[in-house]
Amino acid sequence: MTAQQKFDTIVIGAGVAGLATAAMLARDAGQRVLVLERAPFIGGRTLSYVGRGNRVVADGIEMDAKAFRKSLPYAHCYLGKCTPGIDEIFARGLLDGRTFEAGGHGLFWGNRSRVDALMRHLGVHWNLPLNRGLGFVAWEGEGQPGRAYQVEKGKPYPWMSEAGFAATMEQLQAMGKSSFEDMARLMRTPLQSWLEQRNLHPEAYDYIKVLAASQTAQAEPAMTPTGDFLGYMAIAGQIRMNLVSGSVATADEPGCIAIPQQFEQVVLAHGGTVMRSTRALEVIIEDGRAVGVRIRGEDNDYDGERVIRADRVVCTIPPKYVFRVLPRAAFPREWVELLERRFWGAGLLTGWCGMKRSVLPDIGLAEGSFVYMPGVIRGEGYIGAVDMVMCDFTAWGDGTARRGPPGKREYLFSTALTDEEMRNPDRVNRVIDLCEDWARATFPTWDDDCEFMLWTPSPEAYGLWRPVGEDRPDVVSPWVEGLYFAGDQYGRRMWGGGVDGAALSAVMCVDAITGANLEEQIMPPFHRGIPDLAA
Repeated sequence: MTAQQKFDTIVIGAGVAGLATAAMLARDAGQRVLVLERAPFIGGRTLSYVGRGNRVVADGIEMDAKAFRKSLPYAHCYLGKCTPGIDEIFARGLLDGRTFEAGGHGLFWGNRSRVDALMRHLGVHWNLPLNRGLGFVAWEGEGQPGRAYQVEKGKPYPWMSEAGFAATMEQLQAMGKSSFEDMARLMRTPLQSWLEQRNLHPEAYDYIKVLAASQTAQAEPAMTPTGDFLGYMAIAGQIRMNLVSGSVATADEPGCIAIPQQFEQVVLAHGGTVMRSTRALEVIIEDGRAVGVRIRGEDNDYDGERVIRADRVVCTIPPKYVFRVLPRAAFPREWVELLERRFWGAGLLTGWCGMKRSVLPDIGLAEGSFVYMPGVIRGEGYIGAVDMVMCDFTAWGDGTARRGPPGKREYLFSTALTDEEMRNPDRVNRVIDLCEDWARATFPTWDDDCEFMLWTPSPEAYGLWRPVGEDRPDVVSPWVEGLYFAGDQYGRRMWGGGVDGAALSAVMCVDAITGANLEEQIMPPFHRGIPDLAA
């Protein structure tokens, strides 16, 4: 790149949304694209690690325990409790050959997802194995093993009464028939209010609430837009995928980071540039138009500060933090205050367990199951009931998901907490201790079978959600010409979040820039955005 080179588009952020946007602009629109990433690796919140001896590797970068700890904030995580301590875990090489994520990553529908549709459009691919069955653990109280139930296709849920099961099925079937118009109308309605209006059977309410928390990473139904939740249920109804048959996915080694890596390959193959260790300091706005970015480079050709110019800028920084690079004075005060003060994080507390063998069959559960454990904590000052999920990623798909060494297992515990709860060590450690005590009470050989437990709390695992009743910021700025946005919380017609939300937002952003209609070309109808009822 020459010092005088000007780009068609500069993209800030090399996560899923940023690299997907850049890939489409480079491949489909023939644009000269530059992607800026402040971290020394790509991925954003899809950061993943693979153990190599007494180190871990992320995006080709080798890290010891200290460097690993320092890398986690790039994925909006921090290091929680570790058993044994993190230094011992590294020194003993307990992570060798294991793939694990920074925080928890919500992937749904596997190779029938939005992100997979986008990869196929771009000519790349990654295997996204699905769960194989649904388990349920009825929590019996602190220090007690739970009662485990395997769900069988077409049969009643064994932990429910006959009336509770019938009511649950009735509601799930009704939700599966939801239209995109239904979703759009209910985006301003809290899920809690919507559920209360339906006068649900208590067992149906509990189950649906757990479903909603696992899909949106939002712990409290009062903070969840109903439309976002209904989208997941509507897809299940249309493509006949559910938790029993398989609908939650993981990613083969090197983990979820493989998705942005696939997009980066497309960027580079079509003449684009990706610059790591390069911080975007400020979007340059002249006469009401975005014309470039002031950057500071580290360990690259642009050591020090300089301005790179472009015809437009795409910003993928989450809404709450976007004014770290955008001048507040260029936007209405009310909009700035909405994004900075009212957007909130959907957090996940995630524990990664390196197991010597499969232990789920010990309690009668199929090893490929996605396992719900509702009501781990009720009360105690948490904003809602704390519901846990558990699974063995190495058993997903056809049972050969590439996530760990031969014969060993990779277990995950995960629960949705609010960002405030996630930043409170006492609240976090209370959940961790309960979970670990439950594992020891439930599996008599747990301490012998478990090589390590590593917790990575993420206050913003699913990004930053707008308050119920507020629209997401659109992908095109109405106030600054040439400024666009992409990410799982950008797009007036967006629903859902996480990796799939980022993929759809990227498509919407590219359509806004180019005037194309890639959304209809790439996404099947059930993966598209909701109608804009205000239009």
